[in-house]
Amino acid sequence: MEQLSNLLKWGSKLQRGLKMKDSIALSIFSGLLGTLAMDITNLLFWKKGKTETLYGHIAGSVFVNPLRLNQRKNFWLGQILHLITGAVLAYPMTLLLKKTGKDNLLLKGAFFGAVTWEFIYGMGQRFRVFATTPYFTKTHYSELFNNILYGITTATALVAFSDPSMFPNTQTNTTSVDNQKNKVQPIYADVKADEESTMFM
Repeated sequence: MEQLSNLLKWGSKLQRGLKMKDSIALSIFSGLLGTLAMDITNLLFWKKGKTETLYGHIAGSVFVNPLRLNQRKNFWLGQILHLITGAVLAYPMTLLLKKTGKDNLLLKGAFFGAVTWEFIYGMGQRFRVFATTPYFTKTHYSELFNNILYGITTATALVAFSDPSMFPNTQTNTTSVDNQKNKVQPIYADVKADEESTMFM
């Protein structure tokens, strides 16, 4: 428990110290965190037999023959590509949050992760971008879960480590606009009361 408490304190200090205004740097950092999160679950699924391959194997198959992916140097080549891809994909998520605000953050992150699963993993398998071919349906489900976790983690990190002015809170903005509309604006006449009575006589 003490180690967990120390870890949480360290994370809180890191969050306070890393408040970034640069959207590119923020995207890279958050995307790497999201990619590492999905790598952890991918490794756990792989050890329990819930998936057939690791992301280093999948991405590495872009460069080398699948039979050579068990070599450490080829696996890490794929892992580097996988990390770069995760960092790059975080930038569209940054633009989405800038446009729509940080309301319903987890829902947006999960949906974005599912979309990356469809286009990167699904289309990659469909058009033979990757030489590795999973044979079991459980692998596809685990990849979907990993990508949803990537989206949620990346979106959370984007908000946690960004400057407060970077992402608007649309709900708050809408409420303030409505309040301004509901205010009764007084109308002042430029003509004095005695002059007005004289004009109508």
